[in-house]
Amino acid sequence: MTAGRSNRRGPLWAFASGLALALALAFACAGTATATEPIGAFETTTSTTQAGGHPDLTASFSLENPGKPEAAQNVTVETPQGLFGNPNAIPQCTSVAFATEECPPTSQAGLITVHALYEGNPNYLLGTAPVYDLQPSESQTALFGFIVPTLDIPIQIPVSVRTGSDYGLRFNVAEITQVTPLASARITFWGFPADNVHAAERFPKGAPGRPAGCAELADTSCLSTPTELTITPHPLTDNPIVCTGAPLVTKLKVQTYQDPEHLSEREATYPETTGCEKVVFKPLLYSKPTSSETDSPSGLDITLKDEQFLGYAVSPSQIRDSAVTLPPGLTINPDAADGQTACTDAQARFGTEEPAECPDSSKIGTVTLHTVALSGPLPGSLYIGEPLPGNQYRLFLVVSGFGINAKLVGVVRPNPQTGQVTVYFEELPQVPFDTFEIHLFSSDRGLMATPTVCTIYKTQASFVPWDALLPEVSSAQTFGLTSGPHGTSCPGQVRPFNPTQVAGTSNPVAGAHSSFALKLEREDGDQYLGKLNFTMPPGLSADLHGVTYCPDAAIVAAANTPGRVERANPSCPASSEIGVSNVAAGPGSHPFHATGKIYMAGPFQGAPLSLVVVTPALAGPYDYGTVVVRVALNIDQHDAHVIADSETVPQIIGGIPLRLRSIEVNINRPNFMLNPTNCSPFSVKSQGIGDQGTAAEFSSYFHVNNCQTMPFKPTMKIRQLGGKGQTKRAKDPSMQFDLNTRPGDANIKSVAVTLPKAFAIDQRHLGNICSKAELAATRCAGRAPIGTVSTETPLLEKPLSGLAYAVSGFGKLPHLAFILGGQVMLIPEAESSSVQGGHLKTVVPVVPDAPIGHFRLTLYGGKRGYLTNTRSLCASAAVTTVEYVAQSGKKLTQRVTTQTACKAKGKTS
Repeated sequence: MTAGRSNRRGPLWAFASGLALALALAFACAGTATATEPIGAFETTTSTTQAGGHPDLTASFSLENPGKPEAAQNVTVETPQGLFGNPNAIPQCTSVAFATEECPPTSQAGLITVHALYEGNPNYLLGTAPVYDLQPSESQTALFGFIVPTLDIPIQIPVSVRTGSDYGLRFNVAEITQVTPLASARITFWGFPADNVHAAERFPKGAPGRPAGCAELADTSCLSTPTELTITPHPLTDNPIVCTGAPLVTKLKVQTYQDPEHLSEREATYPETTGCEKVVFKPLLYSKPTSSETDSPSGLDITLKDEQFLGYAVSPSQIRDSAVTLPPGLTINPDAADGQTACTDAQARFGTEEPAECPDSSKIGTVTLHTVALSGPLPGSLYIGEPLPGNQYRLFLVVSGFGINAKLVGVVRPNPQTGQVTVYFEELPQVPFDTFEIHLFSSDRGLMATPTVCTIYKTQASFVPWDALLPEVSSAQTFGLTSGPHGTSCPGQVRPFNPTQVAGTSNPVAGAHSSFALKLEREDGDQYLGKLNFTMPPGLSADLHGVTYCPDAAIVAAANTPGRVERANPSCPASSEIGVSNVAAGPGSHPFHATGKIYMAGPFQGAPLSLVVVTPALAGPYDYGTVVVRVALNIDQHDAHVIADSETVPQIIGGIPLRLRSIEVNINRPNFMLNPTNCSPFSVKSQGIGDQGTAAEFSSYFHVNNCQTMPFKPTMKIRQLGGKGQTKRAKDPSMQFDLNTRPGDANIKSVAVTLPKAFAIDQRHLGNICSKAELAATRCAGRAPIGTVSTETPLLEKPLSGLAYAVSGFGKLPHLAFILGGQVMLIPEAESSSVQGGHLKTVVPVVPDAPIGHFRLTLYGGKRGYLTNTRSLCASAAVTTVEYVAQSGKKLTQRVTTQTACKAKGKTS
């Protein structure tokens, strides 16, 4: 036989590879072949069907026509899901010892008996040999081997894990020789290889040229004495932890040299598992943030532990599903995904056993898996998974090592109202992983943000076992926060609220066009920003010519538009855009920034104008939609200063609490904002309300310069209407007052008109006079007006117009109120008094610091006349004194002669 062995060593080596495949098939169940190399008998038996038990596994198979005419080239066997082994149960034989046929008895894992087409005999008994647990290479999960009896050929059988599907085992032997085809094999793996119950079948160590084994025997009867071990027995095999009442499925594929396109495939069965009620399930959770400071960026450590001990007891059930719920307040940092990308499913290579190719820009943490089945941990990384509709926050857990490229999926689901985070890991593989260690990166841009109060917090987890007969198990872990942000003292139950503000124009020249910027900030640890309002200084106005309104329908549409769509195709027209915004969110020194656009809009919440801030909420691969905040612009009716009153600032988007740090607006439309012409010191005053209800007032200094260089020369014309008949004594003429200002002049601060004695108030026509209270409540609706009023300011597209009323309740003489309505509403008031022996003086003490353009007051005459003639207007000229005070402080007095219907001028009086 020795000479024959020498002559046939090459082809018999390949034949022995076929035996190795047969060894792999021993893990499979019986089946029936239907292809070009039919599979004959195929049977698997176990010493126990106990779920989680450690059976002796015996498998046998045969090929019906070995080598006649076809011979197997490649054979693949896939064992049932959940059937696993522990190659570390016994000391492994080194590659050197296996090559020299000197594996120690401590590494024997079982036995194999082989038949082959040899020397003309189609079922030649080559003999029985020990199967060894071999030391695998770095790229291999597990490795077994044996020396073919009679032929003295070493065979290695690598074992891989089906990480592209159900994580079952695959035994694959390729390039089997067709010279000496395999006929059949019977293999047994011992459940406890080191147990001395196998001493009579355990072979002593062989020697070079004299391998262990019983040539041409179907058993181990060639052994004269048993070989006992003194090492502690550990299980090599693990039954599945599923008791469905049905057998499990195995698959066998055979490819031949002659017909490689048509594989023989057969599904077989593995005996159904029993006794699931005896399995235990005691997983534990360990979790805490990496920071102990409140309202701060943080990483997060999560460990899921399901100890898979090695012993005679039944193995515990593995975790099938888990849900880890973080405590309220420990939320996703808005900055978590800024600058990140997502790993696509294609890059992760799901459905394959190849390593993932996720980009580093999607990496957010590390993962380590521990299992007793491997000699070391499986290290890996945690990546942002490609968002899917309805499943935005996906996590890809990718680990590689020992020939395993595992890709698992986690899902993060924050509560959309509170932001409380639950992390789900569902359909974990039925493999003996006993520890999942997950670390989310920490830094000043940590992926998590800690709660705002120093106290003890609890993280809770629920675990669903693969053994469906066992109940769900809960576990909890507590952690504490011990300081405020940046190591400060712990905040009280009501956090401070001290926001700061900076505001001003880029070109602080009086009367000039300029952009206007405002930035509001809060510190970590302060209450979150809630409702805000801003009071602008008098005279800071805007030129609305050519500025359209963003329609209400477009505003509604923007709020329901994905952020990327809104950024590419804004909902509001460009003609309504007046500026940009920048919102910073999240704790730490690197908050997330989202930029948006500011548009002019129409009436809102009772205000005549509004601003709409439209911000596409995009963070890395995440699209949270479009955030729309509307700001009512109330115009003071007397001096026209603006009060901007925002809606409540959004607190949470896409389940992520914003923790707003700053809000910055820049009104930068060219030739839009207009500076005051008053160089007195003013301020931009603001009020904010924190999320805990604390109100705070804050302001920033504001002033412009170069007021004294501005010219100032308004003019007024006064004309009597109604013909010459209205110039007689005791008549009530209609009067028209026209005030004009020039572009580039300083604006008027106040104006006083002193009428000649030729005019007096006609008390007879004040019976339906408006009261002071009615002016405030109803703008004198229902009362008799004394005239009409209008102004054509260059800041508005259309004139403001309305009625003029005499208003009682201010003293002896009524005040005048001018109701100017249109795009905005202004109600200048004038004070009337009798001076200098009976002259009627009317003073408008507060005039808006804005270009008037052309202002016209027309007083009714006749039966509704406010003024009456105390003499004939034709007797002498009626000269009115007009005194102006500019916003810049300059003063100007004019004497204006009333234009009447008289043919000749009279004397001045």
